Amino acid sequence: MAVNVKIDANRTQFNTLFSHSGFALNLTSVMLSIALCMSGILSINMPSFLKAVNYLSPVRYAIANLAPYTLRAVELTCEDYQRNALTGKCTVETGEQVLGLFGFEGSIPHLEIIGVGIATLVYRLLAFALLKAVRTHWSEFGGNLKAKMSKKA
Repeated sequence: MAVNVKIDANRTQFNTLFSHSGFALNLTSVMLSIALCMSGILSINMPSFLKAVNYLSPVRYAIANLAPYTLRAVELTCEDYQRNALTGKCTVETGEQVLGLFGFEGSIPHLEIIGVGIATLVYRLLAFALLKAVRTHWSEFGGNLKAKMSKKA
């Protein structure tokens, strides 16, 4: 549902900026693809700038919310040829180790779902502000203001 709201907010933003709906839809698709890649599963070691940008994405919070529920208390196995030659153990044996590899070991799921809500609300407010700015014709407002100011002078 949160991703659905983000899609709708992005589509509203891009449909406001571009008159061609197909282009706006493609741009939304690109943005969502980038957000999914940056969510923490496909890209583990991102530069700090991209990590900061990732905090704006509801997808990041959704993944951080779901990962502990799906991986805690999970035991993983491996074949003999996959075992470490020195120790004889699997490289990753538990779901907690997987959470550690992805950086979700300190994740508190119920707080992450609040992050989804906040990020979604920010996207909605941004889409509303952009739509309001375009619909009120700010360029005309500025032009009228300049004309009024020149009459007073």
